[in-house]
Formats: sequence, C-alpha cells, structure tokens
Amino acid sequence: MGRDRPHGAARKELRVAQHMEFRTKVVSLTDPAVDPGLYTRCLQLRRDVFISEMGWNLYESMGCEFDQYDTPASIHIVAMTGDDLAGCMRLLRTDNVQGNSTYMILDAHRGQIPNLPAGILRDEIATPTAWEASRLAISRYVPGRQRNEVLIKLVNAGARYIAERGGDTMLGMMNPVFRRVFQRAGLTVEQFGPTASQRDGRLCVLKWDVVQKNAIAA
Repeated sequence: MGRDRPHGAARKELRVAQHMEFRTKVVSLTDPAVDPGLYTRCLQLRRDVFISEMGWNLYESMGCEFDQYDTPASIHIVAMTGDDLAGCMRLLRTDNVQGNSTYMILDAHRGQIPNLPAGILRDEIATPTAWEASRLAISRYVPGRQRNEVLIKLVNAGARYIAERGGDTMLGMMNPVFRRVFQRAGLTVEQFGPTASQRDGRLCVLKWDVVQKNAIAA
C-alpha cells in the first residue's frame, strides 16, 4: 500500500496490524481538484494485482495497467487506510460509447474482447441509470479477514456515487461466489446471464439495485 507497496518497517507494521480502518473517496479525471498521483496509484495497484499476482494477460506500461475504458468518462472509487491505497474500483455508465467501445461487459458479450466470454449477458443493458463496476483490486497487504470489508466499502461508495447522479443499477463481471459475499452483506443481487468457465475460473454478470445498496451502512 503506501504507494501501494510499503517497504521495511512500514510493510511489517501493516502485516501485523490488528485492524485497519478504511475510508473511501472518488477519483475523477474531470474533477479540477483531482489528485493525479492517486489516479496513477490506482493503475499501479491494478497492475500489481491483475498482472503480477493473478497473471492476467493485460496491457501494461510504466508500471501501470490500463485499457480503452480508462477515459474521463470513467471514475475510480478508492479505499484508503491512512495515506495508503487499500483498494480501488472503476465505474463506467452503460450508455458509454467511445469509438467502437461501449463498456467492458457489453463489449465482451458481443464477442469483441478475445479473453472474455461472449454471450455473458441475459439482455443487453445500455442506459444512463445503470453503471458497470470493473477492475476491482485490493492490495495484498490488506489482511485476509478484512478483504471483504474493503470490497463492500468500495461497492457501497460506488452505489452512493451512482444514486446521487440518478442511477439505480450496478453490474459487474466476477466469479459467482461473490453473490454469496454480497448476500451476507445484506444485499439482494441476481445473476444476469450464464456462468462461463475461463482459464482463471468461472465468470458471470451480477446485477444489483443501488438504491437498496445505498441504504446499507458503509
């Protein structure tokens, strides 16, 4: 974390911490007060998690992972503990259109992303009230017992951001096991399409209502 990869005494302190406290914030490239360093740290954390740890075949440059959906139309929700980045999640509205790209799940559903399953949606969604959550990364230095806490804080903070802008729905492509994680947190979530088997495990699209999620304590 502290620049996501603490060293020496800082790393040891994080590893032995009994409990971490997390706060969330929004990182938007359209915000004049945006911290560009924090945005870069999100891309670096994504590179550490998805490429270095999980071995995904994704594009990277200068220590960062980014793709065609990382534009001013998308925002990041971050979870911080002190000055350290504990996790991040990208949000993009489902009516987004930029050249030949829309949003990751829909492009995958249409067979436009080679490493992701086609036909993954029950029905195509493209509306200003539905948002995609993607690239959710949690630092390896968050204790295992608190990783779901960071996940739920990111999702709830994203739900608040979306609800404040008139949105009502979130969807994400993930392992179906996360349906149980969300349900244990008190959320009502449905699987919105088939389950596909990939080299890295099973994937499906989960869909939930942000008005309900926004009512759940973060």
